Amino acid sequence: MANDKEQGKTARDLLVGGLGGTALGVALSTLYALLTKAAEAKELPPDEKFDYLLECLTGLVAVLAQVAERQAGLITLMEQWLAAQGVPPAEGVEVTVKTAWVAKEPEEIYRFAIRTDGTFYSNKMVDWTRGKRLLVKVESSLDKEVEIQLIGNIVDDMELATDIDIPKPCPANDNISIGPAWDHWCPYIGVKITVATAPTAGLLTISAVSQE
Repeated sequence: MANDKEQGKTARDLLVGGLGGTALGVALSTLYALLTKAAEAKELPPDEKFDYLLECLTGLVAVLAQVAERQAGLITLMEQWLAAQGVPPAEGVEVTVKTAWVAKEPEEIYRFAIRTDGTFYSNKMVDWTRGKRLLVKVESSLDKEVEIQLIGNIVDDMELATDIDIPKPCPANDNISIGPAWDHWCPYIGVKITVATAPTAGLLTISAVSQE
């Protein structure tokens, strides 16, 4: 592939060649002459002024047609130059914009002093429609182990959500974190809590942080 200096020279040559070199100078000279005539027409009687303006407009149409033709030739030459640089004209140039991944503020989705066995659900689902990563943090001061299961849905509906991966045990008086894998992505994420033995003390808190 050509270096920057060579590419600049090639692009400049294409511009001059596409516009036609001498033909471009002739077109500009003609346009200048037409504008000069239009300025001179201000001093003429009405009938002659009309003839002058008509002549100017006729000449201007011809100049614009010539410029349009040269422009089409320039586009063709530029496409050929892009192809020589390895860029297919039909595809254009791909531009990638990189942005920093920023974590949002932690969002508490469950906080309760569980005292019975059974199945419980987070108070809300996390909106992960724009997220890249998600981390669910479980903090338990309960005196019994609980089971944490991530659930997901394509809409913000806990009832129709399905399990994501396998459940994770959270031991008594312990903390765990769960981060769903790329292929476990769902627009909305919630948590299902299964308690086999009723706790007698402690609190269970679950928060989520998404990275966008």
